[in-house]
Amino acid sequence: MAVNIHSPEGLFDSSHKLFRLYNAYSIASGHVRSVSPLDLFPLHVFPTLVLGDLNLHHSLSDPLRIMSAYELYISGPYFTQASDNSFALLNTPGVFTRFPFTHSHRPGVLDLAFANIALFPFFTSWNPSLPPTGSDHAALSLVFSTPLLRSIPATPDWKRTDWTRAGPPLRAFTPQAPPAFPSPHTLDHWFDLNLSKVTHVLTSNTPTKRPSSHSKPWWNADLSTLRRISYHTTRLRRKDLTSPKAERLARNTYFKAIQVAKRLH
Repeated sequence: MAVNIHSPEGLFDSSHKLFRLYNAYSIASGHVRSVSPLDLFPLHVFPTLVLGDLNLHHSLSDPLRIMSAYELYISGPYFTQASDNSFALLNTPGVFTRFPFTHSHRPGVLDLAFANIALFPFFTSWNPSLPPTGSDHAALSLVFSTPLLRSIPATPDWKRTDWTRAGPPLRAFTPQAPPAFPSPHTLDHWFDLNLSKVTHVLTSNTPTKRPSSHSKPWWNADLSTLRRISYHTTRLRRKDLTSPKAERLARNTYFKAIQVAKRLH
């Protein structure tokens, strides 16, 4: 099923006036699936989201699963087609989306979400923690927003910490004695209590800063290097100076590193 959403003012405060959503339910039919890779991942210049129960097992979405040659044979063309048309997987790798009601089957990752390169910059989060619906599939939430309109929280500016005032109370700080017979709850309470005293001294003597709306606090030097490699490989591919596999590998490595950096941040 394909749904077109038109936005005369521009989607996510951008120049894109069309957003397309593909919602697929792919079932097994012999050695193929009912929805082909070409139909599932078309090449569009406008923001496109592909999601649904694709009935596929792949190491990118479920890295801890031991994949059989048959599973990789079935799922490989889909992930290859997605990469060739600049679609990035939005799932957090290894987080299950299906929990069978029987003990004879293990949980798995069957519900997948992909965003093409026009939509990926607006991606904020992928979350499987919605309330249960009675199905064996987890209810998922995807959040997209305009990067320039996201509220950037103020953070401590550690370079301007007043150590003249913060130093003496930190040096004089003595943690309270831990509980004699600790339980997990009392140990957590003891640790949080002592930690809060230390952080209060630090934050009360450190001014805050609010980064520019154009800044990316999760960005790092490694991402800059991977971006240069990805763009350079794409240019070489256009001149037939490298293979499609090398271009795909560079692009996937770059997109995956962005997801990891955002998640860690």
